[in-house]
Amino acid sequence: MASPLLSSIDIVLVGTLTSGNIGSVARAMANMGLSRLSLVRPRCTIDQQSYAMATHGDGILSSARLFPSLRDALAGAVYVFGTTARGRRWRDCLELRELGARAVHHARGGRVALVFGPEDMGLSNDELELCNEVVTIPTVQGASSLNISHAVLLVCYELFSASREGKALDGASIDPAPVAMVEAMYDHMRESLLEIGFLNPQNPEYTLGMIRRMLTRTVLSVPEVRMLRGLFRQLVWYIRKKSC
Repeated sequence: MASPLLSSIDIVLVGTLTSGNIGSVARAMANMGLSRLSLVRPRCTIDQQSYAMATHGDGILSSARLFPSLRDALAGAVYVFGTTARGRRWRDCLELRELGARAVHHARGGRVALVFGPEDMGLSNDELELCNEVVTIPTVQGASSLNISHAVLLVCYELFSASREGKALDGASIDPAPVAMVEAMYDHMRESLLEIGFLNPQNPEYTLGMIRRMLTRTVLSVPEVRMLRGLFRQLVWYIRKKSC
């Protein structure tokens, strides 16, 4: 029997190209005890081919949720893992074998999302910025690209194994802030830092991305997010007062 923690983990597919792959992903999820599938701007529909490939995962397809943006799909999550086939010079990548215990740990505090990009391009840098951690699946040199359903199966196996064996990090998340709240904080931060001249208006995301990666090394709680927003609100108020 699958662990109840797996019901708190979402598989999120962004821009999926083929309906058969969606069905194969549903089958892989069902094999490993996961049930929550989210589709962001799919470039295909769930059709007969999807159900033919899903086999015993047809219930996952019928309950799949559609979202217009990745940010909308992640709104209720407290921790997000993005997947990539490419190493990132600007960001450390988590290896697959490290994923299970981390994901199960964060699932104790709320909903966790695992995000997969389109079959042709993968997740963009902007989409990966919405993720707390980035995961890679090691492969032999020159053959790094996996079929999306194979990648999902490998990830789901690690989650299933960790939940079954009781693997998790020590401690538990306390009152983790949902992604929607954290993203609203970053919107507020961007506006405030632009107003006081700290960010380059031509490319504000460069420096903001560095701040994001610094803050995502830990899980922000609801009180911490509120405190940071209060800090930037007070900073802008003080700058405006001094300029009068």
